[in-house]
Amino acid sequence: MKDIRILFLAPNWRVSLLRSFKKSAAKKIFLVGADSDADSAALKVVDKSYVIPEFSEPKCIEKIQAICDTENINTILPITNKAIEFLDKNRTEFDEGDLLFYLADHKLVQTTSDKRRLAEFLKHNNFSSPDLVDPKKLFPGFPLFAKEACGEGGKNCFKIEDQAELDFYLKKFPNHIFQRFFQGREFSIDWFSDKMGLPIVVVPRERLVVRAGEVMVSRIKLVSSIIKSTQRLGEQLQLRGPANLQGFLEESGEFFFTDVNLRFGSGVLHTIHAGANIPKMMIQELEGKSIETKTDFVMDGSTMSRFHDAIFDS
Repeated sequence: MKDIRILFLAPNWRVSLLRSFKKSAAKKIFLVGADSDADSAALKVVDKSYVIPEFSEPKCIEKIQAICDTENINTILPITNKAIEFLDKNRTEFDEGDLLFYLADHKLVQTTSDKRRLAEFLKHNNFSSPDLVDPKKLFPGFPLFAKEACGEGGKNCFKIEDQAELDFYLKKFPNHIFQRFFQGREFSIDWFSDKMGLPIVVVPRERLVVRAGEVMVSRIKLVSSIIKSTQRLGEQLQLRGPANLQGFLEESGEFFFTDVNLRFGSGVLHTIHAGANIPKMMIQELEGKSIETKTDFVMDGSTMSRFHDAIFDS
């Protein structure tokens, strides 16, 4: 059988993720990377790399189409939210075969890419989520948490302690959303469902150390209440393929969702290493095979400590 040829769109620094794909199916997969950053570390570990224009530039579509044709790409995997939004906006340009095999439908992309819309969706469908606060109206009090409505990676997120700080951030970031600040344990949940939406992987990871929005130390905790509520939300959203959900577990045992990302989370390597071989599952599905699973395949309680590494050109 021919190799499955995957185009990773905007992989940038996700070297470990790409290596996990190569390790999982070395003889069946050909990795192509396309990024606007010529110095992207991920471009140094793929089988073929391309530098593309910024997503905002008109020639970007044409360049990616040419890559798909030249490399006989089977499917495109967007690695960032911006890559997802780019493919969603231009999906008719790539509507051929299985190129957009795991791309969510337009409505879901719109709902999850805007945290204000997501919060409203969660409330409307009876999922626990931090209440949105209108700082111009009466609200319960401080502290609050402010973040970009359409941001990622923890950029421009702030804890607000008092009215003076609120006034400052309102002026500096008028489009931010504001929510009640949570003191609970922070979790990321790695998700993978097949093309029919059947959940295969639902693995909560407690984020023990976070730096600049990226998890540095995590522990897998298979909390049944988190798993059940995540399965219900994933089915309600009709998630397909990889995703990452985030939220906080309060002492009461109630889990509050804050984010839904239609892509791999930054710490998904932990879940893969602990037994949920998502890259292998994706290759099986792209080959038209049934996904091989087994009961209790993830090591509960395992920990991960991440560190920075370097790639040097000779």
